[in-house]
Amino acid sequence: MTRILLIEDDVMLNQGIAYALKKEGYLVYEAYSLEQAWMGVNEVPSLILLDINLPDGDGRKFLRELRAKNPVPVIFLTARDSEKDMLAGYDAGCDDYITKPFSIPVLLRKIQSLLRRTHSQNSELYYQGDLVYDFGGKVLTISGEPVKLTATETRLLEYFLRNRGQVLTREQILEKVWDHYENFVDEKTLNVNVRRLREKIEKDPRNPMYIGTVFGFGYKWKEG
Repeated sequence: MTRILLIEDDVMLNQGIAYALKKEGYLVYEAYSLEQAWMGVNEVPSLILLDINLPDGDGRKFLRELRAKNPVPVIFLTARDSEKDMLAGYDAGCDDYITKPFSIPVLLRKIQSLLRRTHSQNSELYYQGDLVYDFGGKVLTISGEPVKLTATETRLLEYFLRNRGQVLTREQILEKVWDHYENFVDEKTLNVNVRRLREKIEKDPRNPMYIGTVFGFGYKWKEG
């Protein structure tokens, strides 16, 4: 489901926009301050709607800090309608700039268009919780922070992700992940690499939320 982070301190406006978004099937995280906004970023939103004037700071400063590590598309929703303000918004890194008051149907159409364009550009990105994997760049981030993986761990992660939700036997994994690279590996090698990968991506490796063990068979990447 598409997640939208809505950062707007006007309670009535926030609730009105959130209601319209939820009717369209979006999952909405409502924030009323920058402090709450940073918490919302940890939910890995697909798009952010961001006010500029917030009680604990400037939305443009928030966006500049966010842009240093997160390419999520952002639309400014603001009463600042001068050309200077709009240019400053785009310079801060926004993808679109909408001035208040605005039409909800127009906002929804802009969201749809931006998400469609972003999805097309980033079709090789996988999102789950706070985990994001870029297949093209072979880059894994968790809560916006890069995670360093070995070449074997990268191949293992990609195999799990491309077959998520399926039970993968140890034999299948050994054949697909190692067969063309190393001739002599065994299940112990697989178990060690799975353990190391879990240590890097799981909050609690003993109770994994991503890589589950299917006893007697192998492993399964858990969706959702």
